[in-house]
Amino acid sequence: MTYKVYNQDCISGMREHVEDGSVDLIFTDPPYGIDGDKLDAHYNRDESNVVPGYVEVALETYDQFSQDWINQAARTLRPGGSMYIVSGYTNLHHILNALHSTELTEVNHIIAQYSFGVYTKHKWVSSHYHILFWQKPGKRTFNQRFEDSKASYHDRLSVQQLPRDYKPGQLKNKNQLNEDFIEKFILYSSNRDDVVMDPFCGGFTTPRTALRYGRNFVGFEMNKNAYDAFLPTLDKVEEKSDPIPVSPNAVELAKQEKMREGWRKDRERKKQQLDSTLFDV
Repeated sequence: MTYKVYNQDCISGMREHVEDGSVDLIFTDPPYGIDGDKLDAHYNRDESNVVPGYVEVALETYDQFSQDWINQAARTLRPGGSMYIVSGYTNLHHILNALHSTELTEVNHIIAQYSFGVYTKHKWVSSHYHILFWQKPGKRTFNQRFEDSKASYHDRLSVQQLPRDYKPGQLKNKNQLNEDFIEKFILYSSNRDDVVMDPFCGGFTTPRTALRYGRNFVGFEMNKNAYDAFLPTLDKVEEKSDPIPVSPNAVELAKQEKMREGWRKDRERKKQQLDSTLFDV
């Protein structure tokens, strides 16, 4: 698979390097505009293994920033192409406003449950990210990962679990997402040989996951420290085949059929009870 990552801001970078309608899927986790470069002091985090130089976006410019990069991202998507944007809640409205100003349409608003490990006393404890799933009008890719409808249903719930990305002693980027989590979205919403893009590569988790499953990749990262640290990891990715859709075993099939039979009998019993009362005086 091929990849190209540019050490520049994604707004000028997409304009310069990415053609109209050339991208099949965008998965990205942009800066949140919440002084993320200073949160280690606020939360007493040990960031001795975190790559320095995180590039934050000022709150007063976040609305225009969102508009500019989302306009470019929408331009690059093919008809039917999908985009997932991971966001916190503080500046979510700016991202939604930008999305609504494009031709893209909403598919799902997904909640990723996540433990930040932050204690609050006089308000609810923040424990989730937002994942905005939008598409350009056209035929959208959405693969089936399970042959069993029950398993498929539970795998696609709009509240997902986001596990922490524990990498003790390893070099990482600030606020790095778990690659197993990213994998699900790439497998559902793209095919092998498709082009995946991440305008904010960070720790290069999206490109590694895309390349691992035979997707091509294009992306951008402004932080030179992160770019130099993580770009070499792409050459070390071992390619895998896409998982074969999971089929339930015989025991599970029998269990499900027994449940369905119980539901059918229950519906029939209620129907008979209703019919018998129609003629009661």
